[in-house]
Amino acid sequence: MIFLPGSKNTMGDLKWMRQNGLETAVKKLSEEIPVFGICGGYQMLGLRIEDPEGVEEGGSMRGMELLPVATVLKREKTRCQVKGRLEQIKGIFSGLSGMDYEGYEIHVGQTQYCKDAASFDEEGTALQTIVTEESQRIYGTYVHGLFDKGNIAAATVRCLAEQKGVPFQEGQTPDYGEWKERQYDKLADILRASLDMEAVYGMLREAKQ
Repeated sequence: MIFLPGSKNTMGDLKWMRQNGLETAVKKLSEEIPVFGICGGYQMLGLRIEDPEGVEEGGSMRGMELLPVATVLKREKTRCQVKGRLEQIKGIFSGLSGMDYEGYEIHVGQTQYCKDAASFDEEGTALQTIVTEESQRIYGTYVHGLFDKGNIAAATVRCLAEQKGVPFQEGQTPDYGEWKERQYDKLADILRASLDMEAVYGMLREAKQ
């Protein structure tokens, strides 16, 4: 499976991928294995990216043309926490259908379908996790943390294992949201043990006055 992660400069990073051959490699591999774009990576997978307000590089550029969507970049940034339930998903990851999700969006731009493949939910959240009717292997979402909560990560691995004919044992994939919280707690313990916390709190009190 290929993940295309978020980006601070979608157009610039796509141009870089195009120049060094990564885009060609992703498109070729997408004929056999699933590709999942998140946020900026999702925007790259579409037919085109337009920047009429000069948010990034201005103008318009062709996307990877793997999803039937187009993105228009806007100066106003979307910042919100989201949660809900994934509706019917087609293709390799049909096993994710009906699962609850939780995450956040932080991006510039709006992405819309270029044909009547389906419709977005009213809030424009994880139902933008879509799959092309042509390949049923290409997915994209604006939701960061989509795989962190509950069983979505495990279900994703199970779908991939079934595709490869590899046995998958339930319960061997952790809840990544809980795992990350434990790592934050460990970091906090290290900081408390290594720093003069009374001095830190004193500086915070002085800054507040």
